[in-house]
Amino acid sequence: MLEILNMVMRFFTWGFATYRWEKRNERFMFFLSLGLWMDFLGALVQKHMVSKLNWNPNLASLLPLLSFMAVVEGILMVAASFSIREQFDTRRNQLLLLICAIGGPTYVLLATLLNASATIFMVFPIPFTGLSLMYLGYSLIKEEVGLKTIATLFPIGAFLLGLINLTYPVTIKTHLAGYFYGLGAVFRAMMFIGMFKYAVWPIKPPEKLMTELRPGAFYADNTGVFEVLVQKMQSSGNGILITRNPLKGMKPRFPVFWVTRATSGQLDENIMAISPTDIGILIDLIKRYLRKGHSLVVIDCFEYLMMENGFENSLKFLLSLKDTTVKYDGTLITIIETSAYPKKHLAMLRRELERLEL
Repeated sequence: MLEILNMVMRFFTWGFATYRWEKRNERFMFFLSLGLWMDFLGALVQKHMVSKLNWNPNLASLLPLLSFMAVVEGILMVAASFSIREQFDTRRNQLLLLICAIGGPTYVLLATLLNASATIFMVFPIPFTGLSLMYLGYSLIKEEVGLKTIATLFPIGAFLLGLINLTYPVTIKTHLAGYFYGLGAVFRAMMFIGMFKYAVWPIKPPEKLMTELRPGAFYADNTGVFEVLVQKMQSSGNGILITRNPLKGMKPRFPVFWVTRATSGQLDENIMAISPTDIGILIDLIKRYLRKGHSLVVIDCFEYLMMENGFENSLKFLLSLKDTTVKYDGTLITIIETSAYPKKHLAMLRRELERLEL
């Protein structure tokens, strides 16, 4: 029964990944979908699954195929990770993929020609797939999914499953093998649930471009600027707002991060509550919207962040957000109250941010 459930979860995890790729046309999801399909096919040719389905192939003849599919899965997972981290097109990473694509199949071919044992056949492909799954999980958490969401179950499950795969050469012929197989099923269930959530996770691209604001990092000390910017974001559906006060009487068409200690998580379609001390997570979340095409980031609560984190940490956050926004040719605007800062701090802000004139 566990084998059947395992296979079903692999199939639907692939299905959700393919659904997201079809809807959003993301390159990393294309590679991930192909890798998950290899993972599903690998379940079909395993000894336990073959016996459950009452098939009678020569199991020894399936070993090279299983080994080869594990190698291909690992290569695709590495390619997906490079795409997530926007490093797929670097010569170094392409060379690494080339080495994997040459070395992996060559290993399987040599093992076949030398009539190697089952352990030798899998001693490289399974750990290689394990490392690729761990790297995929790390890349998804750091660059795409982040933490504090059900979707995080997918990269965590992938990382832990990869960790089990790394133990294959040592544990496969021990009494621990059965326990690890059961743990693997648990981690695949995590991947299934996480991918389901991730496939329908609403990170929407902007409805319109915003061309009247030039790229760069700015500050505004005129309170009327905030209302103008909110109207621009609402009319275009383009922009990311970080605010202490939720918008009243408006259903935002753009993402709003409400900085508060009162609650956390998704509150509405475009409103997420986040703790003021989670500024590292906040940068990751904003980065995802910038990658989808949003071109304006407005901070309306820098003084509050400064109160909660201190000026030095808040300035580091602001400079990191500035670099991220500029990287994507976006515009960062920080609304400040100049009287709230000592002269030294205000001078540091003015050195990094240009005054905005609308």
